[in-house]
Formats: sequence, C-alpha cells, structure tokens
Amino acid sequence: MGEKQDLREQTNPIYNTAKAVLLHFCIAGDEDAPVLAKKFGVDADSLIGTEEQKVALSLELTVVVETRYLSTNKVVSNYKDSTIVDIACGYSPRALNETFKDMRYIGCDLPIVTDELAPVIGEMCAERGIKGREFHGADSTNYRSLRDALNTVDGEITIICDGLLTYLSNSELTELCSNIRRLLKEFGGRWVTSDTDLNPLFMAALKTVHGEAAFEDLVKTMDVYAEQSDTNIEVQNMTVLAYDYENSMKTVTDFLRSVGLKWEIVPMSDYITEIHSLADYSDEAKADYIKSLENVHIWIFTPDENYRETEENYDSDSFGVNAKSHGGKMEITLRGRLDSITAPELLGVYEKTTAEEKVEKITVDASALDYISSAGLRVLLMMIKQVGNGNLTVTGQNETVQTIFDQTGFSDLMC
Repeated sequence: MGEKQDLREQTNPIYNTAKAVLLHFCIAGDEDAPVLAKKFGVDADSLIGTEEQKVALSLELTVVVETRYLSTNKVVSNYKDSTIVDIACGYSPRALNETFKDMRYIGCDLPIVTDELAPVIGEMCAERGIKGREFHGADSTNYRSLRDALNTVDGEITIICDGLLTYLSNSELTELCSNIRRLLKEFGGRWVTSDTDLNPLFMAALKTVHGEAAFEDLVKTMDVYAEQSDTNIEVQNMTVLAYDYENSMKTVTDFLRSVGLKWEIVPMSDYITEIHSLADYSDEAKADYIKSLENVHIWIFTPDENYRETEENYDSDSFGVNAKSHGGKMEITLRGRLDSITAPELLGVYEKTTAEEKVEKITVDASALDYISSAGLRVLLMMIKQVGNGNLTVTGQNETVQTIFDQTGFSDLMC
C-alpha cells in the first residue's frame, strides 16, 4: 500500500490542498471540521486563534470557502427528494451537515481521498445514526467512474462541485460537462455550482477583508504583474470575470451551449445572512459584503433537450500500458484513458524500469490512447525532467490528445 500511495500522491498532489481546506472550515466555525482535521492529521489547533494566524491562512479565502459552502448547501436543500452527488467532495464536512440529514449523499473524489475519507465519515455517521452516505473513487473527466458511483441510485440527482472547476483545463471542462449532461439525462435533476463566479466572489471577499483602499492597491498591483507577464494564461471557458463581465459571460454561455447545458443563475445574497469568519468585522462591513453578493451567482445547470448528441465513446475508459527498454531507449504503448485514476499505473511502470536501468530516450505510442488529463500530462512531464527536453517523443496521437498537448503547451516540450 505504501508504494501505491506514493504513486497516487505524485500523480495527484492536489489532494493535499483538499486537506488544507479543512482549516478554513475550522475558522468558519464548522463544528465537525476540527474533528475531521484531527483525524486526518491536519494541525488546526496551531493555526487558529489570533487574527494574525487567520490572515496567514488568507482570511479572504476562508470567507470564499464559507460563503460558497453555505449558499450551495441552502440551494441544494430545496431538492429534498434527490440524491446529492458531490463531485470532488474533498475532505469537507458536507456529508455530516444537518441540512442533509435526511438526504442520500454520494461523495466522489480521487481514490487517494475517498479511501481515507470513507471509514472516518462512516464511523462518525454510525455514531450519530446518519444513514445513506457513500464514497466512491472517481475522476470527473471519466464518465464510467462517475456512472459506477451511481449504480444504486433510483431517482433524481443533484450534482455539486465546490472548488473543482478552477483546477481543470478547458479540455477537461468539456469532458466534465459532457459527463454531467449524460448523467442528468439519465437520472433527471440538476448541477449546482458557484465555481463559475469564483472570481467575483473572491473580489468581494478581498474588498471586505482588506478595505476599499487596500483593495484598489491590490488590483493595481495585479494589473502591473499581468502586463509584465511573458506568459499567456488560458482563461477557462466557465470563468466569469468581475473586471470583464460582459465578455466573459458571453464566453461562458457560448461554451455551455456547445456542451448541451442550460443554466439559471441565482444571487448568493438570497442564501446568505451571516458569515462566521467575518465575526470580528463591523456590522456595516458584514452588511456590505452580503449586499455585494447580489452580483455573485450560483449556477444551476440542466440538460438542453434540443442539444444534438454527437458520437461519444463514453465506455473507452479501460487503460493499458506496455513498456520495454534496451540500450537506454524506452518504448511505451498506451491504450484507453490516461487520467487521475490510471496515471499512477504508468508512473509505476516507468519507475520500475528506470530503477533497473538508465533511460535516456523515450518513445510513447499513443495511437490507441483515447484521452489524457492533467494527471497523465504530469507523469509525462516527470519523464521529460529526467531524460531532458527533446528526448521524449509521442507518436500516433488522435486529434483530441493533440489538442490537449497544444492547449497546455506540452507540444513544445516534445521532440
């Protein structure tokens, strides 16, 4: 288990960020968060207390996490007869929340997360007499893994994503939306998220925590850095920007139409009356923050019944890797989907080979590779770092994989 765990950590390092979010829940006053933090070895006690310690954790981010969590929970509570499907559930205390006591809850995340989370939450639920809690390892871009998590579901589902979209590339967003659309068409229900409005939410929290003058200085500083940057950062297709609202909304809505989703937006201010993490701030500041949430939205997505389906191979999720090496040259053949679930397998094969002999050049046959996610790219980048730029070649890749290479800049690293 130790070697397997290490491979999963290397290919999916973001799971540590998910643990750190527990600290923000602790500051936000969630009663279960300190218990979970202790059980998972997150040192909450040493980080929570003084205002200085709160700032060190980025109080504005705590405000964002609390606001997003509370408002989403209240929206979802309107659908009592549905099953909650929490994609990228992380280590949040949502499964224990009283709001969902009588609702069925299915948490989906990387196996490295759910393998650790399931027994802990299960024990706490058993102590409280809470039933209907499940956790399944899944990749948000892998339809089959998500569908398998719902094998026992009968009736409508309400899908939640908190904090997931910001970590996805545009190609991964397309996969996620396609998967969610297909699930909603089968089961009925909706997808609820505030991730699309994360930028306006963060700006509102930033202004409240630091004050108007400091906020303006921060924005100017960010503008200067943006102008001096040599890189062109890809803006996600589901990102609303507070400073470019009209154009970014058009990008978002055009993208949603292209993936067959309809949308409804509701102001967060309709669902937030108090923010615990702002307890030390004046009543005026807290009221101003709540009012600012009139311009921050929760998005509710449903399938577009007029969307014309394309031929999509949802079941091409099997994975295979074959490798051989001789004279410092390694040949790897990939098949199926290389994502966060299967990437550890590729890394394991590579590390076993390089432990036995020195590898200087790598050729990857991707002619049978259907899809590659960020986790898969991360493994290829690990290889490139070891053999050097120009010493890894990928051949036979389909148009989808090549587009991902181009969008992420990976094409520039290959020979």
